[in-house]
Amino acid sequence: MNFASSALVRVDGAHEDEPTASFMRGRTEFVLPTAPVTRQELFDLVRSSDSARLCLPHDLPFPDKADEGGEHSLRSWTYALVSRVIEPTGTALSKKADRHTPPLVGTEPADAPTLESIEPHASAAVAAVDGIHRAAASVSGADAATVALFTADALEATSRIYGCGGTVRRRLCDALTFAGAGFDFPWNEIRSDAESLAILYNFSPFQDTGSTVASKRLRVFSETFDVIACSFLQHKKQDPTVESISRPYVVSKEFLPLTPSWASWASFRAFAERAAAAAGERMRTRTDYRRLYTRAMWAPALYAGARVKFMQPDLPWTAEFSDPLSLDVEGASRGGSLPRDAFTAPLIDEWERAFGPLDELDLTIFRFAELLVYAYADEIIFTNEHQRLVMLESIRRPQLRERVASISTVSHHPTLDSGFYDLEHVDYPLDDDHLHLGYFGEFYTARGITEITHALRSLPESVRSRARLHVFTNYIPESAGGVKPASFSRSQFDLLVQRTLDGVGISGVEDLVVFNSSLPYLRFLAVTQKLDYLIVTDAQSGTGHSVNPYLPSKWSDYLGSAARVWALVEQESVLSTMNLDVRTPIGDTHAARAAIWTMVEEKFGPAATMPLPNGDVL
Repeated sequence: MNFASSALVRVDGAHEDEPTASFMRGRTEFVLPTAPVTRQELFDLVRSSDSARLCLPHDLPFPDKADEGGEHSLRSWTYALVSRVIEPTGTALSKKADRHTPPLVGTEPADAPTLESIEPHASAAVAAVDGIHRAAASVSGADAATVALFTADALEATSRIYGCGGTVRRRLCDALTFAGAGFDFPWNEIRSDAESLAILYNFSPFQDTGSTVASKRLRVFSETFDVIACSFLQHKKQDPTVESISRPYVVSKEFLPLTPSWASWASFRAFAERAAAAAGERMRTRTDYRRLYTRAMWAPALYAGARVKFMQPDLPWTAEFSDPLSLDVEGASRGGSLPRDAFTAPLIDEWERAFGPLDELDLTIFRFAELLVYAYADEIIFTNEHQRLVMLESIRRPQLRERVASISTVSHHPTLDSGFYDLEHVDYPLDDDHLHLGYFGEFYTARGITEITHALRSLPESVRSRARLHVFTNYIPESAGGVKPASFSRSQFDLLVQRTLDGVGISGVEDLVVFNSSLPYLRFLAVTQKLDYLIVTDAQSGTGHSVNPYLPSKWSDYLGSAARVWALVEQESVLSTMNLDVRTPIGDTHAARAAIWTMVEEKFGPAATMPLPNGDVL
């Protein structure tokens, strides 16, 4: 075995010699002594040698592909094979990987590797780790633990690249993920120590749009994070696929065992106090976090963020709003009254000293969360320009409005690299005889797709029969594979299923609609690639908004898919300005009818819908 070139030559021969192992370092040969050898001695010998020659018994099968993982994989196999015939003594060793922390300035080093060099490096790193894992699995106990130490050597260069931070780090992590670095990849061997702190009420693996978007935002930041979140056990399904997005950047996760709530001040306060205390413990041992990141929807994270900011005024606070918190979809105020208690009183007093008295409309659990961010955050992220405009309009104090305008940026929900859409292999059968439309998401009063099903009913049979509408949502009929959650009563479940049926407008087109349960996130991305068109619809904003402040998060997911996008839009909404393949007004059945007809003709040709003399259509 030549470790430097990863060359391996195997010779089968008939001999009765005892098993032997010799190692070459330069011109010096080291032959294992007949006396016991410790794991440390054997480990050091394998790591420092240039080559090795093993004579092994015939009943010890030698792996034909031991060299495919490169130098360090071959070294790990050498240790594993030798340890099976000489039984080294001593306990398992420990070897801590070096940490490479990037500079505070967000610039890439002049010698930063290129994408072209990162991708083959990532593939080689994953292959090396896989080989080391297989070698460790061939032995047991302390020897397996010792073999695993070769991952630190195998990933030393990878750790240095990771330490470049910024775009280089993100490219590396993506390349590693696409090359197969999954849950069992030793990310801790390459991660820097935590650089920033995130307080996120809901976070992966719990299934929620906010959790997924936060994971994507951590990837955009490309910083390493300690994360503090609320446990949603028994309240939300878990989606382990989302972990692939944030895993390379999350050093630690602490889930607080609290009961989550959308709009209960008692639950808000419990989380904010516990999360701030957990953050304080971390900051007592290290005070050099680069930023504090919080995100809402899920307002409790903002209260926790404000509390931490008061504890550590020099810690830059980045706060993100996905939607207006204190205004509902109609533009009306929402949220219960905010009590003056031991938690809120210091915050209210400090706010009023800086900006003047608060009135009753300001002291609600959602509105005051916004006001705390406006007053004390160092950076505010809005997800679209209309949302920023509406939320700025709601600030009555010019001084505060000017502050928010000066520190805020607009950043749409992040779109993942196309490689994430190919990570999961899905078998969702689709034929070539139909136009396949896909809708993913829940149905609400302000969001449905009845104009599409109305349009289907109005089309000639020859056109209508060519279309299939695939609906992926949480609550579907049991006849279509839906399952009632154990915690739901029959009436609760039936009510939610009926909301789905009403949101689709199923009557009369049952044979054209295919219901499916919601998919784990990466499986959802993979399925989008198979469909012809993906349907996204604006939330119908009420007259209380000067403009539609919503941009559906689904748009960011669809943007990275190979499929085309059909959007049902409100006039002059942000979604209506995107680079869409098809756009029709919300509620306009005639426009939807024309759109479907055109889609069918584009896929199958106009002959498929040619009118006959009697007025029918082929």
